[in-house]
Formats: sequence, structure tokens, C-alpha cells
Amino acid sequence: MKHILRVITHWGLLVHIYVSMAGFTLVLLFAITGLTLNHQDFGLSNPEITTKTISIPAELLEFPDESALSSYLQETLGVGSPVTDYREDDSEIQVIFAAPGRRTLVTIRRAERTGEVEAESRGLLGRLDDLHKGFDAGTAWYWIIDFSAILLTISSLTGMVTLFSLRTRRKSGFIVGAVGVITVVAIYFVGVP
Repeated sequence: MKHILRVITHWGLLVHIYVSMAGFTLVLLFAITGLTLNHQDFGLSNPEITTKTISIPAELLEFPDESALSSYLQETLGVGSPVTDYREDDSEIQVIFAAPGRRTLVTIRRAERTGEVEAESRGLLGRLDDLHKGFDAGTAWYWIIDFSAILLTISSLTGMVTLFSLRTRRKSGFIVGAVGVITVVAIYFVGVP
């Protein structure tokens, strides 16, 4: 029985070390951006907004095709972001291009054949904050967020297995862990509306 426990704790420690190091960059990114999201008053992601009006060719508006219109706007405006929203009615067409930290909204007045362009950029910190939230980051980043969650879960569980094997620190470690859980739950019930 002791041999089995020794093997489990040995592998728990190895998995904990290597999984934690594999996820180190992601954990650091989510930790820093969690702080910056919570403190928007740092002022490092204030939006820079520019507006302008452009002309839209009549042939693109007569029978609008989302793909052709989007390609024209991307080329004309120099936007590399994908279309994240497209709405069309008899009088207006609205196209939104978005990527982490950047958004471009084009509101086209069909009768006037003009487009009001509002471009917003929030710099590097705004981009990192959007990555933290997964906003407009695409499928690959969606999977990175899930991968991070799995790495953190494995790291936490194997850390508990490792702590369980340390006789001199087991009791104090689990007491500190329990105090952490109780503190978070208490803050939730007392301080969160």
C-alpha cells in the first residue's frame, strides 16, 4: 500500500511541476489581465476613436452582397479584422469588423451612398484584456482559454496530491486551503450584491 501511495505522489508531483510550467505563460497572462480588467482606471487601454465618411459605389448597394461589400470596406479602410456583425434593412447597412482591442463600425446610408466609419483602438493593453475575455479572438483562442482552464485544474488537483504526501506540511497546507475557500465564499455572500 505504501508503494502505491509513493508512486501516486511521485507522479502527482511530476505532473504538477510540468503542467504548471507548461501553463506558466497563460497563467501569467490571465493574472495580469485580470488585474487590468479590474482596474480600468490605470488608463492604459483608453480608446482612441476616429471617425470619417466614405463613399460607397452604387453597384454594391443596389443588391448588397455581404461578402463583396465587406471586402470592399476592408480594402478601402485597410481593416484586417473579420466581419463580426452584418445587419441590413431598406435604408441602412451596418457592418462591424472586430478583433481584440480594435473595432470598426461602418453605418451605410443606402440612399446617400455614404458610410459613417467609427474606428476604435484600445492599444496593447486593450488587446490583452479582450484576449482575457475571449472577445472577438476567434476559434483558436477559444480553445486556448479552455486549455488554460484544464491546465489550471490539473495543476490544482496534482498540487493537492503533492501536499497530501508532505507529512510535515499536510495539516497546515490544508488549513490554509480551507481558510482560502471560506474567505472567498464569505466575501461572495457578504460583499457581492
